[in-house]
Amino acid sequence: MYRTYLHSLAGLGLLLLSACSGVKTASSSSMLTTTKIAPAPAPLVAVQKNTVPGPPEYIPDSSNKKTSTPKIIEKGGKYIFIPPSYTMRKPEKGADNYSPTVLQQKIQKLKAFAAANNYDTALAFFVDMQVKSGKPRFFVVDMVSREIIKKGLVAHGKGNEKFTFDRKFSNDEGSNCTSLGIYKIGKAYNGAFGLSYKLYGLNKSNSNALKRYVVLHSMGSIPYAESKYPITQTEGCPAVAPEFLQELADILDNAPKKILLYIYNGGE
Repeated sequence: MYRTYLHSLAGLGLLLLSACSGVKTASSSSMLTTTKIAPAPAPLVAVQKNTVPGPPEYIPDSSNKKTSTPKIIEKGGKYIFIPPSYTMRKPEKGADNYSPTVLQQKIQKLKAFAAANNYDTALAFFVDMQVKSGKPRFFVVDMVSREIIKKGLVAHGKGNEKFTFDRKFSNDEGSNCTSLGIYKIGKAYNGAFGLSYKLYGLNKSNSNALKRYVVLHSMGSIPYAESKYPITQTEGCPAVAPEFLQELADILDNAPKKILLYIYNGGE
């Protein structure tokens, strides 16, 4: 009797052991199968939030170990900081002062253009590129009273040189030059230089402004006050001091209609 009972217990034990082994094997097999067929995680896709044309993102210069001066990569080339000693090598060509007579002529012309095309006829921006870059040549003008209410420094394009002591004007892509003519100042956006405003060229002489990424922005290397020497140059953008841009922003952001910018070269 006991022998028969023991045989029954042994049989039951073997049966349970086989069942447990089967469950373990099935579980392991299931885990392996799940691991094999699990889909690979989907790659992360960067969502481009800012599609407004303008200078691309800021890129720090990690290759230059001797200086912490950053480089800004722009369409058409690089802007590299030019030491002041280089800008003092020879005198810059140009006038020391703007011509009030020429400015009045430009005001009359722009006011008529603004009225005919539904732009702001009360205020406008004027830049006389005949004036040296270290002198005030960017003017905020009350076109009703025909008086200058603000003025400051503004950079011009360097052209195909490292730094130019004269000015050349061009509408060609890759020229790195300032383009003369009337611009509509568009919406603000945050670009490589921080606060910036899109510019739309309204003449044949500046029709490629948007393609060339020519915008109104500031640069920390441009002084607010008058300078004895040429200031920083750009790849065609009318860049100003950060403090001056903020003053312009207060006007642009509160204007009832789009404001015009007129860049001219003396009587041209």
